[in-house]
Formats: sequence, structure tokens, C-alpha cells
Amino acid sequence: MRKTLAVVFGLVLAATRVQAEGVALVIDNDADADLSQAVTALETVGFHVVSGSALDAEEMRAQLAGAQDQILRAEAGHVVVILAGTYVHFAGGGWLLAADAEAPALGLADGQGLRLDVVFEIAASAGEKALVWLGKGDAEMAEPGTGLVAGLPAEFALPEGLGVMRGTPEIVLAGLDEILQPGTAPETVLRRVAGLEAAGTLDLRRAFLPEGFAPLARADRRAFEAAVEADTEAAFLDYLAAYPNGLNAQAARAELERIRTAPDRIEAALFLTRDERRAIQRDLSVLGYDTRGIDGIFGPGTRGAIGGWQRDTEREVTSFLDRNQIFALARDAAERTAEIEAEERARREAAERADRDFWAVTGAAGDEPGLRSYLQRYPDGIFADLARERLERIAQETRDADRARDLAAWRRASQIDSPSAYMAYLREWPEGEFADLARARLDEAQPPLQPVPPEPSPDPSLEEQARATEAALGLNHATRLLIERRLARLGFDPGPVDGVFDAQTRVAIVQAQQLFDLRPTGYVNQDLLTMLVSSLFREFFN
Repeated sequence: MRKTLAVVFGLVLAATRVQAEGVALVIDNDADADLSQAVTALETVGFHVVSGSALDAEEMRAQLAGAQDQILRAEAGHVVVILAGTYVHFAGGGWLLAADAEAPALGLADGQGLRLDVVFEIAASAGEKALVWLGKGDAEMAEPGTGLVAGLPAEFALPEGLGVMRGTPEIVLAGLDEILQPGTAPETVLRRVAGLEAAGTLDLRRAFLPEGFAPLARADRRAFEAAVEADTEAAFLDYLAAYPNGLNAQAARAELERIRTAPDRIEAALFLTRDERRAIQRDLSVLGYDTRGIDGIFGPGTRGAIGGWQRDTEREVTSFLDRNQIFALARDAAERTAEIEAEERARREAAERADRDFWAVTGAAGDEPGLRSYLQRYPDGIFADLARERLERIAQETRDADRARDLAAWRRASQIDSPSAYMAYLREWPEGEFADLARARLDEAQPPLQPVPPEPSPDPSLEEQARATEAALGLNHATRLLIERRLARLGFDPGPVDGVFDAQTRVAIVQAQQLFDLRPTGYVNQDLLTMLVSSLFREFFN
């Protein structure tokens, strides 16, 4: 209801004594209405409510009987009846139809509805403290059975002192909201709520609920239950403002203390900055707790890390921090940082000792194998630069020695100045500093053989035989490349060195065969291959 809760707190503050509880019957058979607000409003001001919705005829009568029992127990208590749904009537009375009613005739109306005159009589047992509200929806039964008329009658035959208010369910709810305010008379409600109609002999000037009407215990309990459901500081403060000495005041103060000392509120009151939160996350990470990032945001990862630290340090696990815990966490992290630094320092010292010990047994001697062994294990070690420097010096010494030997060999060859001397130099130093000069001297001493094309074989079968002989050797690509390189080294032009024996290669083969006194066929046989690649070939030039 719009005003009900505010009214309740005001009523309680003004109450001087506990009044007898009222009784209310609420039956909601209107599919378009919702009378739950009426139930709440009635219970709030102390009524015992019997209610139901979408009831059949038997269920409605059972609800009425239950309400009658409560009315008799309440003695002089107030009575409120609220009905909403579809009505039918005849000259002698009317019915609120059941939710499953199907256009009853007059003779069957009692079986499909609740008699209004019975409701009126039961309500009137409370005298002038009873008020019946009839909510009539827009939808009416189109064609009631024989003897019945749809809707409510224009007038009612009501017991003495009973009042009836009627209108749409919405108007009924608005009127009920007004009438439940102690000290409010029906005539005031009729003036404030447009469309509400009154009937009966009720004194319209007498307040339905007297000033100070407020069953304190029930209102106290409901207010406290509302505060418990909200579970906020403001809700409990509102309750205590209305009930400073109420039945639940002590419990409300305990709940306030609980809320004010809740770990999340304590942490929130610290107003931690983003940098302070990052520092806390770093401290947790140092201690081995995974915060899932150091971003200054306390999400599930950080909350879990805080809870883990609290559990491991035998604190209450709340996953929230207070000021003392933040200091303790920082202290633990500082101690762990010092331990980590000491461990790292010890590790570095041990690694350095191992480095020096290995150098002593490998690189310190200065030989190439020892230096390379040291660098293989310690490429960034203490003596790595020194080891590389010494290896470079050894390599330079080797290059200088090789150059001196190369120069000495060349001097010997140039002093002898013969093809065999130059060939001997080239065998020892094929890539030497003077290799090109040696080959030039050989060319000057022995002009290259002129290409002699192979003479046509008087017997074509001999060429076929030579080709078959070469094929039988099964020369692979690597061997063919080697043959072409040897031919080129001898001064013959085999064409591109690509492992393919083309016409130019065949000419070079003929020239080599002539050089070695072999039959010039232009095809490789075992004799030529032996002369080209074996030691016999090298000895031939000695």
C-alpha cells in the first residue's frame, strides 16, 4: 500500500496501550486484481488475516468458517472482510461466485458461490467494529443462469450497524489504505477516494480504528523482521527510532554492532588507494599467494589469497583486511623478502664457486679443449670473456703458423719452378694464398690440351658399349659432380659443374682420356674414374 508502512511506525510511537487484535477475511477471486497488499496492510496494523485467491465454493466457505472462528475468539476486536470477483444476485440476496463457477441458475447458486447475506451476518457479530469491502471487477458474467442477474444489487439488506464499501478492486485498496489509519472516519475516506460507495447503517463520522490503535507486539515484530530482511544499518536505525525500548531493541542493537564491525565495512572504512591495494597484492605474492594479478582490484583471486594468508596465520578467515592485518601482512612480506634475498645471494655465491672451480680444472691451463669446455658450461660465466680472448689468440696463432707454412711451401715450389713442384704445392695448399699463382705457372709451363672431338667409331656398337659401361658404374649425382670438378682442376672445361654430362662434359672426358693414354670414348669407365679420384691420380703428378 502507498502509506501503510509509514503509518505503522507513526502509530506505534503514538500507542499508549496494546489493543485487541482484529480479524480480517480476504478472498480474491478476481484474476485481474491483487489483494496481497491488503493482506500485508491488515497484518501490519495487527489484524489476524484469513486469505485465499482463486477459490472454489467449498474453499470460500472454509475460509469464511475460519474467519468466524477467529472473530468469536477476538471478542470485541475489529472485523474487516474484503471480497473481489464476479457477483450475481436476485431480489433476496447475492453471491460471490467461485473461480470455477459456470453460469449457475438460482437453484444452484449456493453450490457455486458464497452467500453475501451469510458473510454480512458473520461480520456483523462484531457490531459497529465490522466493515465489509466488495471489489467488483470490470468483467461480469454475460448470461447468468435462470433467476439470477449479473453484478451486485443496487441495495443490500444489511444487519444493524454493519457498513459496506464497494467499488473496483483498485478503489477498495485505496479506501482500505485510508481507513486503516487510526482516527480516520468512513466519511473522510469517501471524500478522499473517488468512486467508493458506502451502504448500511454504519456511523460514517466515527473512526473505524480509534486513535492509538496499534497492537504493539505484532507491529514491533513485523518492523524488526523488515529490518532483518533488509539487513542494513539504516533499516535497524529506523526500527530503533520507532521502538527505542521495543521487544527487539536489544537484538537490533546487536545487529547494528555486527554490521558496523563486519570485515568488509572495516576494510571499506580504510579507503585504500589503488597503490595501497597493489602493495597488498605484492605482499601476498611475495608470500606465495596467487592474487591473479597486481592491478589494485580486489577480485576473487585477491580475496582467496587474503583468506589463505588468514588461514595459514591462524586468523579468522574473512577474506577482508583490517589495519592491523595489513601491517602484519607487510611485516611478513618484508621478512620473506629478506629471506628470498639471502637465498638468492647464497645461490649466487654457490654458482660463483662452482664457476671458479670449473675454470680451475679446465680453462685456467689455457689450452683450447679446456677453454671450449668451460665456455660450453658457462657461456656467460665469470671467465667467459677471458676464455674467448684466449681462444681467439690461439686461433690467430694457428692462422699465423699456417700462413708461415703456406709461404714456406710456396718458396720451395717457386725455387724449383717445375710443374711437379707447383702440383705438390697445390696438393698441400689447394686454397692457399698462392694457389691461383701456382695454377697460372702450371698453365704457362704446360699449355692446355686443345679439345679434340672424338672420332666417329668405325663400329657403332663400341659407342654403345662405352655408354653401357658408364651406366653400369651407377654414377650418382655426387660422383658426377666430383668428376666434373676433377676435370676442371686438370684444366679441362666440363661446362657447368652441375652433375649433368652434356656435350661439353663429353669433350672434357675425351681430353682426360687422352691425357691418361686411355681410349677416347667420351664416356667414363673404371680406369678413368680411378685416375681421377684415387691416389693413383695424385701420384701420377709427383
